[in-house]
Amino acid sequence: MLKRREGGEGSGLLTVLIPNFNYGSYIERAIGSVFEQDYPSIELIVVDDGSKDDSVAVIEKALAGDNRLARSELIAFKRNRGKLAALNAALEVTTGEYAIILDSDDYLARNYATRCIAELEAAREHDAKIGFVYTDCTLIDDNDRFIDRGRSTMFDAGLVDRLSFLPEPALTLTEALKSAAPFDESIRRATKHHKWRRIVAGGWAGLHIAEPLFFYRMHDTNMSGIGQKVLSEAESGTRGARILSGYWQLSKEKIATG
Repeated sequence: MLKRREGGEGSGLLTVLIPNFNYGSYIERAIGSVFEQDYPSIELIVVDDGSKDDSVAVIEKALAGDNRLARSELIAFKRNRGKLAALNAALEVTTGEYAIILDSDDYLARNYATRCIAELEAAREHDAKIGFVYTDCTLIDDNDRFIDRGRSTMFDAGLVDRLSFLPEPALTLTEALKSAAPFDESIRRATKHHKWRRIVAGGWAGLHIAEPLFFYRMHDTNMSGIGQKVLSEAESGTRGARILSGYWQLSKEKIATG
C-alpha cells in the first residue's frame, strides 16, 4: 500500500519508521501521534512483520484516514523476519533527511519532531559529529495511565557498549542511520542496542534532552521484557529515579569501529 502527496520531499523531510508485530491493539495510537506532529514535512513507513492479529487491517485503516503527510507506505511481510529485517526494508525506501524509529506500542508527544530537530541542528553548528537526539519518556500502562518517568542519561560513547541507555525513538540523521545499515537480521534480542552500537562505532555522537517527550508503554508483551519488570515494581510501590538502561537488553556481538 502506497500513498503519496505532492511536496514534502527534500531538505527537512522527516521519515518515521514503525516496525510492527502483533501490536494491532496499539499501533493506531502510534500512527495517530505521527499525524499529530506539529512538524510540517513527514513521510511515514510502516512495516508489518508477519503479524497474526488484525494489525494489517488496523494499519490500512489508519493510513487511509485524513492526514497531511508527504507520503505514507505499508510494507507487509508474509512471515515474521524480525525487527531488524523490518528496519532494513524501511530504510530502502526512506527519503527523509531525518529519521525516527517508533515502536508500534509507543507514541510521540506532539512537539517531539520539532523540538528534537531544532536541538539537533543547533548542536551540529558546533559539532558535526552529533547525529542524533534522544529524550526521556513517560512510562504508561495499557490504558495510558501514568506509571513513572523513564530516564536516560547524558551521551557518553564509552558507555554504549556496556549500557543500553539510548532509546527508540531518537531523532537521527538518516545519513547516520543508513551508514550503520544493513543491520544483522539474525539478531532477535537487544536489537536496539545492536543498532546504536553500530551507529556510535561509525563515529556519530548523541545529545540528550532530559525531558519526557515520548510515551513508552509498559505491558506484558514488551519485546525486551521491560513491561513485566516495571509493572511489577509499580504494583509493589517501587518508585524513584528509573534509569532505563537497567532494563534494556545488551547486545553481545563484536562491533567494528569506523
